[in-house]
Amino acid sequence: YCIREDLNRIAPRGMAVLDPIKLVIDNYDETTIEEFDAEVNPENPDMGMRKVAFSKELYIERSDFMIEPVKGYFRLFPGNEVRLKYAYYVRAVSYETDENGNVTVVHCTYDPASRGGWLPDRKVKGTIHWV
Repeated sequence: YCIREDLNRIAPRGMAVLDPIKLVIDNYDETTIEEFDAEVNPENPDMGMRKVAFSKELYIERSDFMIEPVKGYFRLFPGNEVRLKYAYYVRAVSYETDENGNVTVVHCTYDPASRGGWLPDRKVKGTIHWV
């Protein structure tokens, strides 16, 4: 417990996806790559910021998408909108599966007005990480 408290104050943060699904943002320009600022450590602002690259094709955790969500699931599913951490709101519009029915690609649209991941007049319940 004490080690975790100490590391929480000093360890740099990053995002990783261990079981990826491709996320394609259909209405995002394929030649554009944006950079967003992300905190190096949210508990220690003195550590500064880092850049994360955002493009038309990203990856999310497989567990962050469900075709048929269970009650209380606030992540991505067809028709639902979530916040991509540090970036934009996205809404899932369709998905692709392999011959075994496993989801391989999720198609979504993004809202350019939500840059930075925040719109004061619109609430989303889920925030997911991505690479």
